[in-house]
Amino acid sequence: MARVTNYVADGTFVGQQFEVKAKKFVWVKVGQGAVSKLSEHEVAIAGKISILGYSGDLNIHMQLTDQDITSAKGPCILQLNTHIDENARYEAAHDSLTIFATLGGKEQNIAVLQCNNGEQTECKLFGHVNQTVHLDPSS
Repeated sequence: MARVTNYVADGTFVGQQFEVKAKKFVWVKVGQGAVSKLSEHEVAIAGKISILGYSGDLNIHMQLTDQDITSAKGPCILQLNTHIDENARYEAAHDSLTIFATLGGKEQNIAVLQCNNGEQTECKLFGHVNQTVHLDPSS
């Protein structure tokens, strides 16, 4: 159940380029990046973003540390740029993988799921920052 690859866009691979899109009135490009790691238990992306008054690096690394694909919840590590929570936890459901973390002393959670018929990865941030973005593979 807790396979990272079940929640990212179909066909995602290491080195894949993507555009980061956010919904204003329509979906607009707010950044770009590439997948730097991908396995059943781990995903990392690196890029640049300009959104919500922030313009700079976008580095996300998510690792399910129990490495148990049959588990629906367990421990994980979440890194967002320089902030790391080595005591985060995850919950895997049919449609999304949600990470519950504390970054920079503030609660910040992220749900990852496929969208647009598996063609994109949706990342819903909630907690200190609330924002939904789509990672759209570049053609």
